[in-house]
Amino acid sequence: MKQTKTLIATTAIVTGFLLSACTPSALSTSSPSMPSGGDAYIYNGVNFGSDRNADFKQGVRDACRTADGDYTKNHNKFNNNQSYKIGWEDGRLQCKGR
Repeated sequence: MKQTKTLIATTAIVTGFLLSACTPSALSTSSPSMPSGGDAYIYNGVNFGSDRNADFKQGVRDACRTADGDYTKNHNKFNNNQSYKIGWEDGRLQCKGR
């Protein structure tokens, strides 16, 4: 009986997490990390979204080099340029382990 209650509670929690997960229609189109429209920026086989500026793209390239073991980061841009920083962080997460 106790195992059944635990199983039901675990199933309910997991179902809740799955139902509350973000879907493409729930994402904000004004989010700096997921813009919509335009050509997709694909690097190392990963689609980083569309309408990406040069600073974002440089951040992705630098982060992917870092993920490959060659630490590359423009610290001034990382600290002062939001697009570069978001690109670097996205690139690091997406390229890590590839």
